[in-house]
Amino acid sequence: MHQASLDSVGLSQESASYISTLRVLKTITHQSPRWQVLILLDSLSIEIVVANTAFTVESCNKRLVETHSKLRVESVHKVWNGVSMSTKSVASAAELEIIKQ
Repeated sequence: MHQASLDSVGLSQESASYISTLRVLKTITHQSPRWQVLILLDSLSIEIVVANTAFTVESCNKRLVETHSKLRVESVHKVWNGVSMSTKSVASAAELEIIKQ
């Protein structure tokens, strides 16, 4: 349908393709980058952490706030042999230790 509407305007195939590309590029949204903290755990611990995702995120963020860190954990997902914790910035060694605990 999109191609048919461009043909009805009288555009050549190359012009229509170029205009179509421009339209796609204008709809791209820029999101802030996400970083991951990967923690290896045994199977039982993975299930406990994932089952209590909200509590895990709150606990990590509470500890980070107590240490005056600006890093915040946004989500927790099960991956490979552990969990992935999504953040908006890169974690320092001290912040990684807090999250690990």
